[in-house]
This record gives sequence, structure tokens and C-alpha cells, in this order.
Amino acid sequence: MHQRYRTKGIFLKKRNQGEADRIFTVFTEQFGKIEVAGRAIRKITSKLRSGADVFYLSELEFIQGKHYKTLTDAVVIDRFRDIRENHQKTEAARKITGILDSLITKEEKDDKVWQLLLESFGFIENSESEKILPDFGGITAGKESCSWQTGNCKSKIVYYFLWNLLSVSGYSPELYKCSVCASKLLPETFFFVPQEGGVVCWQCFSNNDLKSGLWFNIHTDTVKILRVYLKEGWDIAGKLRIATDIRQNLSEISDNYCDFLRESAP
Repeated sequence: MHQRYRTKGIFLKKRNQGEADRIFTVFTEQFGKIEVAGRAIRKITSKLRSGADVFYLSELEFIQGKHYKTLTDAVVIDRFRDIRENHQKTEAARKITGILDSLITKEEKDDKVWQLLLESFGFIENSESEKILPDFGGITAGKESCSWQTGNCKSKIVYYFLWNLLSVSGYSPELYKCSVCASKLLPETFFFVPQEGGVVCWQCFSNNDLKSGLWFNIHTDTVKILRVYLKEGWDIAGKLRIATDIRQNLSEISDNYCDFLRESAP
């Protein structure tokens, strides 16, 4: 007889399978990221339909089969209605879930990631759109291009989530000392060198053979923003005003650091 499991979870994405089935990716409180099959859930008579959909926070039950998990119950706790009905909030949530799905690959409980996801959804749901979107120009990413990349994202909450996810996952970069010589960073020319684990001062960058690898110019204001994101809560981080050139620098650093981590993952 198959073992049954119950846990809370936020549905990250879904894809159709067969004539009436649907496969969900869910980040759960007890098991981390899982994939679970909703059998015949696309039928109008399915009892699972009301509790299983993208961006739902639900209490779900599943059975673990030999090769896959099957959803047997889903009771919605919060539909995050404003996220689902407000296009800008929908895109911010889609970016966050895309980042999480891309960077979290193991089925493993992680209380810190779970709390960060819950808090971030709460911030988006309960904030006015202009509170989470100001000072990030550019074009809001559409459904087809909306993945883990932050490139065209307008929402500051996405960057806040990304860098805090990296931090709780053990990939927080060095932002206070040079990653090579460990000297305190002064307000001068910096370089972000992923393989060195963070920011490198200009002396070490000039004196070491770092240009042959992956590196990026990082503005002193970008360093300050990342420090706030990783040290302060959203109440403070969300109030930051970010100039266009710093916004572009932050986007470049964010996307390329994520690329580096994904490509170097075992």
C-alpha cells in the first residue's frame, strides 16, 4: 500500500499531460520542491480542481508511487487573488517562481527558502503595485519570455527574492571585503568575479590573471543595494530608489551570476 503524505505548498507551475492529467511543480513546507501528478484534474468533475492551480497556497496530500507522486487531495489556503488578477503582480510572482524552480533542483526540505517564498508572495499580494514596481523601467516580461532571468523585469521584489534565495542557499557573494586579498572594500573601482565568490578590488584584478575568466564591472551603488537586500527586510529594501544605469548593472550582475551558478553546479 502506498504511503500518504500531507504538507503545505505553493504551486509554481503546471503542464498538461495526456487527455486530462496535469503535472504540477510545487514548493512544499515539508519536502521542498516536488513534482506531483493530478490525475484527470482537467475534467470538470475533478475534486482536485478547486485546490490546485499556479500561485495557490494549499494543503495537499499525495501518495508516493514507484516512479512518481500522485495528488490525492488539495485544499486551498490562499489563492493570492490580487496576484492572479493584477498583471504586474502576476509577472513578479512568475519571475520569482521561475527563479526558484531554476535554482532549486533537489527534493529537500528547506525552512528558510519556504519562509522566503511565503513572505515574498505576501509582500506582492498586499502591496500596491506602485510600491513594488517603482524605479525599474523597461518592458514587463511577457509569458513566453518570463523565466528565471531578470533581464526585462520591472519589479524590485524579484531582485530582493533572488539575492536572498542565493544567500539562504549558501551562494551569497562577498560584498564587504575583496574576495582575493580580503581587504576592506573602499568606494572605488570594483569588479564582480563569480569564480572568486564576489567583489574584487581593482588592485587584485589588475595584479591577477582574472580577465581570462568571467568578470563584470560592478558599480559601488550596486554593491550598496545588494548589501541592503541581504541585510535589511523588504520594508527598507523596497524603498530604495535606483537610477537607470544602476538598474542595468544590477540586472547584468544578477543574470550572469545565476548563469555561472547553474553551469558550475555538480
